[in-house]
Amino acid sequence: MNEWAVVGSVAVAAVTVCGTWLATKIQHKGKPENALIDQLQEQIKDDREAREKETAAMKADIADLKAEQNKAKRREMIRDNYINKLREHINQGNPPPPPEWPDGLYD
Repeated sequence: MNEWAVVGSVAVAAVTVCGTWLATKIQHKGKPENALIDQLQEQIKDDREAREKETAAMKADIADLKAEQNKAKRREMIRDNYINKLREHINQGNPPPPPEWPDGLYD
């Protein structure tokens, strides 16, 4: 019976050693993959942040362009009205000076 106890103890020790070795091997195997995953996730995060900054800058540029477009439309309307006023002045045969420049043309 004593021999069986020794054999059992050796077997338990062997299983423990093999289990520990296998667990260590599995952990080491996952490390390069985990490092790559972490690296890719960081790159995705950096890319997302860069796109968000670029999008914000583009939105600001679009807002500026819309504001400038609205100013240009307003100037065009003022000029068109002034042109009509000048033509009316000429068609009525009025002498110089022409009508005054309109307010707000270069605001």
